[in-house]
Parts: sequence; C-alpha cells; structure tokens
Amino acid sequence: MKYFLTLLLVLAGWASFAQEDWVEIKTENDRLTFKFPEKPIVQKKDLNGIQIQVYSYKDAATVYGVVASNFSQLGVDFSTIDPSDYYEEMKEGSLVRGNSILISERSVPYKRMLGKEIEYTQLVGNLEYTYYKRFFFRGKYVYQIAIGGPSKLKQLLNDKKNFFFNTFEFDN
Repeated sequence: MKYFLTLLLVLAGWASFAQEDWVEIKTENDRLTFKFPEKPIVQKKDLNGIQIQVYSYKDAATVYGVVASNFSQLGVDFSTIDPSDYYEEMKEGSLVRGNSILISERSVPYKRMLGKEIEYTQLVGNLEYTYYKRFFFRGKYVYQIAIGGPSKLKQLLNDKKNFFFNTFEFDN
C-alpha cells in the first residue's frame, strides 16, 4: 500500500510537471515574469513599510512560491548597497520554523545578476520536506523564489525545481 501511494504521488506530480501549458504570470508592479502549473493564489501584504506580493500554488506533491518585496518606501536600493545583511536575515527567517536544517547554500548566476540559493529540510508532521529558495536583490526589490516537496521524491523535485527556476525573467 505504501508503495502504491508513493507511486501515485510521483505520477500525479509528474503529470503536472510534464505539462507544457503552465500559466505565465507577468506581474505589472513587480517587474517579473514566471510560470506556475496553474493560476496561483495572490496575496498583497504591507509589513513595516515593505509592500509584499505573494504568489503561491500547491499540487499533490509540490509547493511553489514567489515573493516580491518592494523596499522603495524605506529608501532602500540594492543596486547601491551590499544586500548581505538583508540576505542573512531572510535566510534565517526561512529556517525559523522548528526542525528546519540548512543543507546547502550557494551563489547562483542569472544573466548579469548574482543571487543566492539555499536548500533546507523541514519536518511537516512525520514527513521530511526539502525546500529550495532563491534570493535576488534587484533595484528596490527582493525576490524570493521557492519550491518544496517530500524529500523521498527528491529527484522529481529537482527536475521540477530546474524547470520552475528557468521560467523566470526579470523585466527592465
């Protein structure tokens, strides 16, 4: 039964991944274009003067998220300052939930930008989940791009991660 359930989750996840008709999302204010398997849930928030737009989607085996944080009201422009302290704070914020373990951290290039990627695990109930999150600091924005799923389906998650991350385009 356990094998059948795992196989069913893999097939369900693969079916949504294999579709070439992912929905393209072109944000107006956040200067970002990306794709999700289906139309995401969109939430707007304001946190201490930071305008935040959250895009999220969840299927049977995977969660997807994009967060665009606009720091312009605070007078912060990442093209003129070192974002290292902001990155460290956001990385720690990602790991704050109990049982989170940082697995790896690396720099990732995107065109003429350098971002950061973390991989971490987290217990959700009795299941271990693996998450990949990328951070890009561009102008007055911080972009967080994340994908996660059960660690036991890590190869499928890696395939989805590569596809998902490659759908991103930062608009001028």
